[in-house]
Amino acid sequence: MRLLRVVILGSLHSRFIEKALPYLVPMLLETLLKQKEDQDQDDGIWNVSMAGGTCLGLVARTVGDAIVPLVMPFVEANILKTDWRSREAATYAFGSILEGPSVEKLAPMVHAGLDFLLNAMKDENSHVKDTTAWTLSRVLELLHTPSTGFSVISPANLQRVLGVLLESIKDAPHVAEKVCGAIYYLAQGYEDAGASSSLLTPYLPDIITCLIATAGRTDGGDSKLRSAAYETLNEVVRCSNLTETSHIITQLLPVIMNKLGQTVELQIVSSDDREKQGDLQALLCGVLQAIIQKLSSTDETKAVILQASDQIMVLFLKVFACRSSTVHEEAMLAIVD
Repeated sequence: MRLLRVVILGSLHSRFIEKALPYLVPMLLETLLKQKEDQDQDDGIWNVSMAGGTCLGLVARTVGDAIVPLVMPFVEANILKTDWRSREAATYAFGSILEGPSVEKLAPMVHAGLDFLLNAMKDENSHVKDTTAWTLSRVLELLHTPSTGFSVISPANLQRVLGVLLESIKDAPHVAEKVCGAIYYLAQGYEDAGASSSLLTPYLPDIITCLIATAGRTDGGDSKLRSAAYETLNEVVRCSNLTETSHIITQLLPVIMNKLGQTVELQIVSSDDREKQGDLQALLCGVLQAIIQKLSSTDETKAVILQASDQIMVLFLKVFACRSSTVHEEAMLAIVD
């Protein structure tokens, strides 16, 4: 932990970190191998491996391209080992250095490593899958920007990427939550991407179906999976090409309205039940807000909202009667839109 503080302070003085790289990076990489067999990915407890990865990320952001040749030999040496700790550490190291180095430096190794990451989503070890999903999310957040002319995702590999993500979203909650993050950034990358924005359109029905199913999982409350699924759904709606997807978004509207209506009928016998009801209603009101904003952006699709406006207002009035300040805020935002 002391090392983390040193790196944070050292990052303020990049020349100091650059001079220490040959000694510092190997020490940080070694900490990545100190995972605990029974560690819970969702317990939020700070450990040595997490600290090492955070330090490595700070170093990458400080020194840029210089970090890559020092880390990639570790990744290549450990990524195929039978010991899960080695595979997980290699993936964690890879994901930790994606912010800082230039796209030109990262592009070759990311293109070469993407297929491996997709295959690793079927790893036998849950820790490896968890870290792989996080790394894929980082790749899509930082290196999937069609509007700038560069993206690790292409028409040739999009179907495979989405196929893996939509299958992996059925995995354990802590893995599925990170897969939601990957889908979130995949959709976000196509926003304002010109002709490229159409690439996601054929897959939109399957993406929406999977996200709704994920939000409805009985273990959806674990790892904040339910909120991650609905937040991702919001982003998918927001970033979609309305010219091509208006019918899909229109069909989604009654589905979400029905789900919100069902929450009003839930039997509430305890304060915990009330809290869960409020959380779910807030999420669904957020989705309705995203749909309303999207469909209200053109005169043609705005008519859909006007036709459903009375029913929507009745739903919101029922939500207000549930006496949850958080839900009231979300409902009011949707009404204002």
